[in-house]
Amino acid sequence: MSTPALIISGTDTGVGKTVVAAALARALRGRGCDVVAIKPIESGCAGEHAKDDEDGVRLAEATGQTDPKEALVRLAKPVAPPLAADEAGVTLHFDAIVGRIRAVAGNHELALVEGAGGLLSPLTWDHTAVDLSIALSAPIILVASDSLGTLSQTRLAWEHCRHSGRSVAAVVLSAPAVADESTGTNGALLSRLGLGPIHTLPRVDSFEAGAKAMDALAEALWS
Repeated sequence: MSTPALIISGTDTGVGKTVVAAALARALRGRGCDVVAIKPIESGCAGEHAKDDEDGVRLAEATGQTDPKEALVRLAKPVAPPLAADEAGVTLHFDAIVGRIRAVAGNHELALVEGAGGLLSPLTWDHTAVDLSIALSAPIILVASDSLGTLSQTRLAWEHCRHSGRSVAAVVLSAPAVADESTGTNGALLSRLGLGPIHTLPRVDSFEAGAKAMDALAEALWS
């Protein structure tokens, strides 16, 4: 793939992948990078037309891109994509999805590609975000919740990437909706355990605030 890409994946669903991807995309734009943010497959998309709260729409809003303006494949049922596709009578062709990502990315300097669910959640019945990383020759940015339990989850995901021959460009700890006793300590502990680089994203209410928090990562990725 001639245009470099990064896979935004997570330790679980609901850990803040879209917020991180949107914030990073806005920060990269602020540094002059022509970045496109792509959600290949999104489930839980009711109705024929995309809604403002859909991940694919939020990513497009963060970059200001005109194509794509929503996920490449939208599926109605809010379950894992291959099950949602089965329910809708849709066949997910991994190679075709990769081809569409490459076609969109080819018009830009960098592509951020956000997976669905956690690192090993199925995109199709036979493929995960790791396979997407391999197909696109793209490092992974691993997003995790800055909360109790993340040490094990993040290390498990990190080790799977390592054993799959995939590079983890960074770990981003996203602040949970409700902090616990571990919030704010997990980054230093993960670093001590040999993971890194570690970045954090606090709770933010705008793309601009998110971009400010992600600027150091943007600089490391695009300088």
